Amino acid sequence: MRYFFCLVLLILSPVAFAQGLDDYSAKYQIEMNGLQAGELTQELETLTDGLHRFSSVTKAKGVVALFRRDTVKESSLWILSKQQTQPHQYLYQRSGGKKDKYLRMDFDWRKNSVHIDDKVHPWNLDIEEGTLEKHVYQVQLRLDLLKNPQQTNFNYSIADGGRIKHYEIERLEQETITTPLGQIATVKFKRQRDRESDKDRETTLWCAPDLNYLPVKLEHIEKDGTKFIAVIRRLDGISTSAFQPVNQTSP
Repeated sequence: MRYFFCLVLLILSPVAFAQGLDDYSAKYQIEMNGLQAGELTQELETLTDGLHRFSSVTKAKGVVALFRRDTVKESSLWILSKQQTQPHQYLYQRSGGKKDKYLRMDFDWRKNSVHIDDKVHPWNLDIEEGTLEKHVYQVQLRLDLLKNPQQTNFNYSIADGGRIKHYEIERLEQETITTPLGQIATVKFKRQRDRESDKDRETTLWCAPDLNYLPVKLEHIEKDGTKFIAVIRRLDGISTSAFQPVNQTSP
């Protein structure tokens, strides 16, 4: 379950700055094989000096909470430079389960290096210009879609742990999906997994053009066939007046 929590936070990261991407908060309901598994809460705020911060909390709920009580917290600090998101810091904390985890990444763009501290074996990783971290790459995807809505393929270099991973994202078909916010027109994308470590996992996301390409649905299939689906159920800070609410749940 912890792998999906990490994935959800990675896929559903919001952003706020120019180009129409505004501060907002959102809640997503997570299901595992059709059963309620958890909830993701996100908050985004614009800071001073060009910095932006996104924080998120994912908690197990429903049937899954009977077996796991993990809480995952993540945050990213970054700036926008020449239409490129430039990460400054990434922080990951998992607690409440059988094994806690901590990871912090500090980017030094003068040296093109990132310092990674897991409180066990700190190390440095060389990076190239344009490298992202796994919590903020969604920001760049949304920016790229706003700049060129017809673009079909995206490639990103991601500093993840002790190496550089490559995310390949392919545009699929358009699809209208049902959410507690209403019927939402989306563009469907599939993320090609890292061939070395994630080749047996599949991730598909549905991004809404009317919400500045915010992902409103995510489907993830694990190596063992377990399927997770996350669907947005509440959104504040971005207008949803164009959608007719259906099956609205309480906060």
